[in-house]
Amino acid sequence: MTDAVLSLPWLLAIGAVFCAGLLLLWKEARTAGLIIAQFFLTIGLPVVVILGALVWAALPFLGQLETGIQQAMIAGLVIAVGWLTTAIFAELAKSRGRAERLRDYHKALYAEIGNTLESLWVVGETEAYVAALTERMEKEADYVPFIPREHHDHVYDAVIAEIDVLPRQTIDAIVAYYSLIKSVSALADDMRGETFKTLDAPRRTAMYSDYVGMRKQAYLFGKYALRLIKAYSDGGARAAQQIISSQGADLSATSQGSV
Repeated sequence: MTDAVLSLPWLLAIGAVFCAGLLLLWKEARTAGLIIAQFFLTIGLPVVVILGALVWAALPFLGQLETGIQQAMIAGLVIAVGWLTTAIFAELAKSRGRAERLRDYHKALYAEIGNTLESLWVVGETEAYVAALTERMEKEADYVPFIPREHHDHVYDAVIAEIDVLPRQTIDAIVAYYSLIKSVSALADDMRGETFKTLDAPRRTAMYSDYVGMRKQAYLFGKYALRLIKAYSDGGARAAQQIISSQGADLSATSQGSV
């Protein structure tokens, strides 16, 4: 018996080393270790402290109760702890799922906006192109520029049903950008129609100038949205809020979006 007691610490040490090796080398074991550690830190330890305090406070009265009642109370506490544990894990899972969707949506929107900006406006080149085309429209009364049909909102349309997942620090800028993108697309469709071709030259020129101005504004909105998404990804809500606070334009106004 004594030998068994003496060998117990060695068995525990060997088991601890074996578990540590699994955690380091086996991916599934690391996941299990994280879950166990999360359980003890977020659930086990607080429950033990709270229940310990309750039991300690109730000790003077437990001795006055019958054994059956004490057992029933212990069983009730165990069941209550089980319900509490299940509820806590469910909320943790919902929180993790929401955070994962937020990261995925930010990544997808960041990629779509980033890929679109170069087609909207190229600083130093688009200005010269627009000036030359506008001058030609003014000189040639029958000249009608070709307006391509563009769609730069596929990702946004895919996530719009869960747009509330986005934090309030980025949702305003993203919605503002895509709203303007849709307006640009709608105006482009109008300019591709027969009505635009029948307008007189000054009105066509003015309409084209509005179209170009909207594209440039969408470019600026997109850059602002990318800054906010990147800041939120790198430094969280506080970093994005600092950018918002530093802006003196209407884009910096935040809404009652999700937090």
